[in-house]
Amino acid sequence: MTREAHRIGAALNASLHLHLRNSTTALVPANEAALAWLEPQELAPEMAFFLSLSLEELVTNCIKYGYDDTAEHTIEIELSVTDRRLTIVVIDDGHAFNPLEERPPDLGQPIGNRPIGGLGLHLLREMADEMTYERRDKTNRVSLTKN
Repeated sequence: MTREAHRIGAALNASLHLHLRNSTTALVPANEAALAWLEPQELAPEMAFFLSLSLEELVTNCIKYGYDDTAEHTIEIELSVTDRRLTIVVIDDGHAFNPLEERPPDLGQPIGNRPIGGLGLHLLREMADEMTYERRDKTNRVSLTKN
């Protein structure tokens, strides 16, 4: 295999694993690392927005609502690109929470009349080509894929 073919093959099948603590201050460096990893993958520009929105929404929800204690917890992020398909998996040990069961916001209501929350998850469900949830070994596993 030529060096160029090897580089292209590596870009088409790449992965990154991040471990961050359940603190909003950990989100910015995690997002920066994810975007730096994504850049050489040569995917469509909207993938960076999708990745950032996914991390912001899923990790923030986990930090804000996932834990009853003040202990430090680890949130895992697994990113992979296979054949130009981005997969994002967020794993946490917080309360069981299936984002697929959340009712979408009523977008027909004026903004001032809508309850706060739910729009980010709705956007992710709309933008992702696939979104799954699994509760396994006392952890939440939310997986998003986008072509």
